[in-house]
Amino acid sequence: MELNITRKQIAKNFSWLLAGNAASGLLNFFAIIYIARVLGATAFGLVQFAQAFLLYLVIIVDAGLSTYGTREIAREPGQAGQVSSNILLLRLLIAFLTFALSLLVCLFLPIPGTLRLLFIITFLLVFYRAFSIDWVFQGLEKMEYVAASKFLFAAASFGLIVALVKRPEHLLAVPLIQLFVGFVLAVFMVFVLFKFFVVFDRKLVAPRNWLNIFWLAIPLGLSTLLMQIYDNLDTIMLGFMDKPATVGIYSAAYRIFYIFAGVLSLWLATLLPVVCRKISDNKADAGLFQKKIFRLTLLCVVPVTILAYFIAPFLIGLFFGQGYGEASLALRWLIWALIPLAINGIYGGLVLIPAGRFNHFLAAAGAGALINVVMNFILIPCFSFVGAAIATVVAQGVAALIAFYFSREYFALTEKA
Repeated sequence: MELNITRKQIAKNFSWLLAGNAASGLLNFFAIIYIARVLGATAFGLVQFAQAFLLYLVIIVDAGLSTYGTREIAREPGQAGQVSSNILLLRLLIAFLTFALSLLVCLFLPIPGTLRLLFIITFLLVFYRAFSIDWVFQGLEKMEYVAASKFLFAAASFGLIVALVKRPEHLLAVPLIQLFVGFVLAVFMVFVLFKFFVVFDRKLVAPRNWLNIFWLAIPLGLSTLLMQIYDNLDTIMLGFMDKPATVGIYSAAYRIFYIFAGVLSLWLATLLPVVCRKISDNKADAGLFQKKIFRLTLLCVVPVTILAYFIAPFLIGLFFGQGYGEASLALRWLIWALIPLAINGIYGGLVLIPAGRFNHFLAAAGAGALINVVMNFILIPCFSFVGAAIATVVAQGVAALIAFYFSREYFALTEKA
């Protein structure tokens, strides 16, 4: 009976996430296509260049706190009010400090005024991201609210972008629209959370514990930062080492890759709260569950990867047009990263994190990041965006192997105990 309930809950949560993210992902994808066509490769490349830096700031602001909070809420739902209140306020404090530092850097960088303003406006998005509470609903397994949040943001952003962005000179409007929509939606979702699901009590807010929470979460934050290196550093390095049009072409390929990777991440996000509970209750059962999930995941991922390789030119031409034809070559390399990404997600995200082996998860991410940096420096000058794609695939593979090793070690110790 319990197994049937678990399966139904997983199916329900995954269905909500898949439906919400499919709708929001489609809208985001169309928004990217619209921006790419209206702005042109150069202006589009500048927007993507600024967004690439924003991703690192968001990771710093989060500092692993969202993943840590999801794990704690899944393990003890009764503590959701205390966990969410303290982590939300702590993230806002870090966002303020991060933006202040990034603003100082922008003011002193020897870059054109338009690019400086683009960076500053884009970096304001750290406040919206700090205020986002999707991770709380994930821990509570209320995935319908996560899906609704993503869809509403995508729909509102897409509508305003189409209405207001008409030519390359409007590139600053893109982050401004995202900032406005994000803040309005974040405030609404916080209201919903504390009105209907958890009780906000000022007595639960304990700033004296924030430093301890931060140190517990920091290995997860560092892991996310390092993983972002082999997901995103190639875009930044292409921006410095190649022309903006190349960044636009590579970003087009990455956008399609993100569709496939996004579905995989939804699957893993659905399973995370379930695995957290299973490992807490019975490690042996968790090990059997992990093996089943691994087989099922690869059974889907491998055929999809092969299919995407063959239809890459069709996908690029369909969505981005002939001006981005070179992106199909980048996509054919990038798509192979999907397989090690799945392996790393199963053994790292669904074993090491629920088991509290945050430092082992960090080691896997660190090895992948190191490999990625070295290979980007070697391959980008010789092979441009193709070299960047190859570096991403290899880095994901290294991280997956190390996560696999540490997860098998964990279950071996469990069986001996």
